[in-house]
Amino acid sequence: MSLRHDLRVIRAVAATDIRLTLREPLFAIIGVLIPINFLLLFLLFAISGGQAPIAVVMNDHGPLAQRFVQAMDGSHSFIIHTATPTEAESEIHSGSIVAVVTVPQEFDAALAARARIEIPVEVNNLNVDFTNDIRRAVPLSITSFYADAFPDQVVVTARESDVHAQDTGYIPYLAVSIMVAGLMLASQLQGSVNTARDYELGTIKELALAPVSRLTIGVGKVLGAAVLAAASALLLLAVVVLFIGVNPLHPLEVLGFGLLILAAFLALGVLVGTLVRRRQQAIPLSIAAVLPLFFLSGPFGPANWLGAIPGGIAAISPLTYAIAAFQHAFHGYQTAPQGLTVDAIVLAGFTVVAVGFAAFVFSRRGARH
Repeated sequence: MSLRHDLRVIRAVAATDIRLTLREPLFAIIGVLIPINFLLLFLLFAISGGQAPIAVVMNDHGPLAQRFVQAMDGSHSFIIHTATPTEAESEIHSGSIVAVVTVPQEFDAALAARARIEIPVEVNNLNVDFTNDIRRAVPLSITSFYADAFPDQVVVTARESDVHAQDTGYIPYLAVSIMVAGLMLASQLQGSVNTARDYELGTIKELALAPVSRLTIGVGKVLGAAVLAAASALLLLAVVVLFIGVNPLHPLEVLGFGLLILAAFLALGVLVGTLVRRRQQAIPLSIAAVLPLFFLSGPFGPANWLGAIPGGIAAISPLTYAIAAFQHAFHGYQTAPQGLTVDAIVLAGFTVVAVGFAAFVFSRRGARH
């Protein structure tokens, strides 16, 4: 009988939160759109910053010159377009490209005669990251080209052995990490906004005086926010799968870990809303909490590649385990050494702790009313 009563309370609290949110659609829209904006902004940043735009001046159009440009394109470090010398100089001085690479006249003839060739490279060294990319990638392109064009003359070559069956592009990898951060943000926003609203409207007094378990109320509020957060989660998933083209290798893992992530950060949102008690404070606090956790949780590569101190911080972030689980679900590999079982245990444990702490704080705050 007690269990039935608790279930009715959970259902009633969840239904009330959903009904109140639908009466104020602005906050529901904010909770859905902000995570999508988060995803799109980071992807636009990654797309624009992944490869250096350069101009190639072709003073020789022979077959070897063409193969050299193909080697540059195969380095995956450049966005290449050809230009005349005048156009290239105008572009580099206007700041629209990072470098001008000039294929000299008689390029093919000089190679056929085994003569020394210098390839002029003019670099706009305003941005050290792009500058270093040019300094590394151009020599690599030359080496790759020469090994391909004259294999008998290059006696030392690299033999690559891949750990994984397929390469994963920077955008597909990052998209999955950003999606996890978006799920966190959507869940935390909905949980914190719904809970803070109870304090603003005064309904917290009714909940505090109700003869029910504080844990039951906390679970009901998490479930109520989960319905709204699920809409944002589905929209994020649709963008990643349909528009970016990242298809999950293990769809059931996406479902299972997605529910765990929603539960974990919805619980955290309920805790935040209980602490701040104002929606105007809950929204910026939720957004501000995501950014540092995102960058410290291995979004660009495995967290243990970050070094001892950042890796230690990442080890206590639940977002690290969420990203690792989703990378396995989408790409089929584990980016953290602990394995999927530990990922699930950490996220489930974080959920229980957050709900329990929220119930404790709610009980203390409710006693004051």
